[in-house]
Amino acid sequence: MKNTHYYKAFVAQTPEEILRSVFKKEEDILIAISLNNGGYVEGIILDLKEDNNHNKSVCMLSQHEEVTFLNLHSIAMITIKQPKKMVVELSKGAISRPLSSENEDLTVLQLKRWLQSEKSLLGSQIKEFDINDISLSEINTRLNIQDVFTALKSAIHQVITDELGKEAWQGVETIILQQADKLDLKYQGEILTIAISIDKALPEKLATIFEEKLLQIL
Repeated sequence: MKNTHYYKAFVAQTPEEILRSVFKKEEDILIAISLNNGGYVEGIILDLKEDNNHNKSVCMLSQHEEVTFLNLHSIAMITIKQPKKMVVELSKGAISRPLSSENEDLTVLQLKRWLQSEKSLLGSQIKEFDINDISLSEINTRLNIQDVFTALKSAIHQVITDELGKEAWQGVETIILQQADKLDLKYQGEILTIAISIDKALPEKLATIFEEKLLQIL
């Protein structure tokens, strides 16, 4: 097995957790299901539902275009046939982003140059986007910093849609990004501090979260 070091980040989960994670993926993920009676089904999930009696059912499509309906309680084992597409879910966020077939590369210097050139998009008054407290040794962390910046830029554009919002944001001159277990934003003395688990998978709808928190603290 070559280049499988990321498997060590995978954690044990119940069949239901795995099925829900697979079903939530935008792209189809090929899985195999072994049943308590010895049966075997392979394909993609079309639907996953729970009725009023708490019976949980799965609808699957095979590679031969056969449709199978299963009761969740009849499932003995689930095999993910394409684990590289599920590394974030299978590691529960310990791996911060999907493995790319392309060789994504962003050096520390490239990141710092990018932040320097892009920071004016956060406002002409912004003097610094400080990442000095963060270890930049991992490529995923560097890419996550770019994603945080992009999400913050989107949030700011929503905040400054009127004069009151523009005036409030003008008070921010320095933005500090810090590693933390819990997402939090603090504003004090012209400094906005963003604490976030930058080495893990970023929260969904991060721009919306930033917007809500900025409206609370500015």
